[in-house]
Amino acid sequence: MGYYPIVNRNQKQMEGLHHQEFPKAYMEDFSVLGFRVNDCEQALGILRKASFDVKQSHGGRHVKIENAARIKDVVQLLHANGMNCEVTDVAQGMYQG
Repeated sequence: MGYYPIVNRNQKQMEGLHHQEFPKAYMEDFSVLGFRVNDCEQALGILRKASFDVKQSHGGRHVKIENAARIKDVVQLLHANGMNCEVTDVAQGMYQG
């Protein structure tokens, strides 16, 4: 499936997606599925310890999701470790018109 962004709950719209561009000639709602957490660094540590493939690039943080079931695994793991986590549109439905 690919890498999904992890952003802090208090970040401004698109701030945690560093340098991600809008699709060219895209005139619909724009969204990016990702994980919103209360502490990105803590979340990355928990995910690394559980052998998830995580990376940081251009200041952004991402976790590799191999299949849809792993999305639930990430949320459950973070909740089990006392973290708030939700799967959401981390671009918050930005519109490019």
